[in-house]
Amino acid sequence: MKKLLIIGLLALSTSAFSQGVVKNGTIYKQHPYITAVLQLNTLFAKGDTVAVARFYADTARFIDATNPMKPSNLAQAKATWHDILTNWDIVSMKQIGYPDGLEYTSSPFTVQSWWEVTTVNKKTQKKVTFEEVVFDSFNKAGKITSELSYYDTLALVGATK
Repeated sequence: MKKLLIIGLLALSTSAFSQGVVKNGTIYKQHPYITAVLQLNTLFAKGDTVAVARFYADTARFIDATNPMKPSNLAQAKATWHDILTNWDIVSMKQIGYPDGLEYTSSPFTVQSWWEVTTVNKKTQKKVTFEEVVFDSFNKAGKITSELSYYDTLALVGATK
């Protein structure tokens, strides 16, 4: 009985460790969509929101750390960009590491990028540096259809007081 139990356990453990390799997608270090994300961030830092908007599909959805349960559309994002640039001077948007282009088998192409943003509140003149991670998903036409951005808002709120 012990021998049968040992043989059974051995057979189960062998099958558990002999799983096949399944590819789920490809990760890119260089890709035209990565270049697009770098370009749009450069344009935003310069305050050119008209050029930034051209990177997005008309139906793009934006999910932001300040209100993750309420996505906004492109018109609302443009208003938010205007408010940001009205109230803050962007000193720098420094790329942290390099962005990854994620091409999954059954999902849209997504670029994840990391940024160190330094900005000054125009009213209080308080300088803030924070880190942000952004996920931009692209459609087949090369337009961004969704953007998720995550960052800690605590320093930004503190700089407004």
